[in-house]
Amino acid sequence: MKRGKRKGANKDKVFGCDLLEHLHASGQEVPQVLRCCSEFIEEHGIVDGIYRLSGVSSNTQKLRAEFDTDNPDLNKDIYLQDIHCVSSLCKAYFRELPNPLLTYQLYDKFADSVALQLEEERLVKIKDVLKELPDPHYRTLQFLMQHLLRMASFSSQTNMHARNLAIVWAPNLLRSKDIESTTFNGTAAFMEVRVQSIVVEFILMHVEQLFTDINSEHKGYHNERRKSLPSPSCTGHQEDPFFRALPYHFPSAISPGDGPPAMRPYHAIIEVSDNK
Repeated sequence: MKRGKRKGANKDKVFGCDLLEHLHASGQEVPQVLRCCSEFIEEHGIVDGIYRLSGVSSNTQKLRAEFDTDNPDLNKDIYLQDIHCVSSLCKAYFRELPNPLLTYQLYDKFADSVALQLEEERLVKIKDVLKELPDPHYRTLQFLMQHLLRMASFSSQTNMHARNLAIVWAPNLLRSKDIESTTFNGTAAFMEVRVQSIVVEFILMHVEQLFTDINSEHKGYHNERRKSLPSPSCTGHQEDPFFRALPYHFPSAISPGDGPPAMRPYHAIIEVSDNK
């Protein structure tokens, strides 16, 4: 559903604009970048490494400019021949949000939720945290997770199952402002990235449980939920390169709920090459 645009709105500001402001100005329920790119990818992007591999930078920038002028045409040969530039742009939109989709303010609550041992407890806790998201963030998250869940169903063709999708998407969706401002590296950086991935993977693997029930009560809960926030499942084996890099003994596997060692408030943004 698309609402009428606000008179005098700045239509040029798409990337790097606060999500609430952008959707209010554009009159959209979810960002046009997400809607258009996801539809394109579901139709043309069932290819190896979708969302992991990068497109040609010049093509990505060209498509970005088209969205900035409110005139994107994804049916051009240049994009049909470079599917990955579309998926790269979609991730870039979320990476450049001033306040991440899962919000700086709720980072600790999401991280604490997946540290709970029982899956039922984690579901209840994360559902409660989701209710604290501003409405535009909630709607956009639901739309994105449903898209990624559909993409995960094609993992036999793309080699991008839910865990892989969570790994490449997590740094774009969940970040801590306090931790980003702290200079650090090493084990703590790896562990913080792992927390991000576990949170996003858990949400992705439980889309139906987390969103369908909330959907029915969402309108009734609307007035109770804040419209804005105050300003400011398994992870592999010990043989994996990630675990070999750790300087101490780590369990052979971590499931969402096992949680990382108590290392926060450390954090890092790790750029993983999409060309691997």
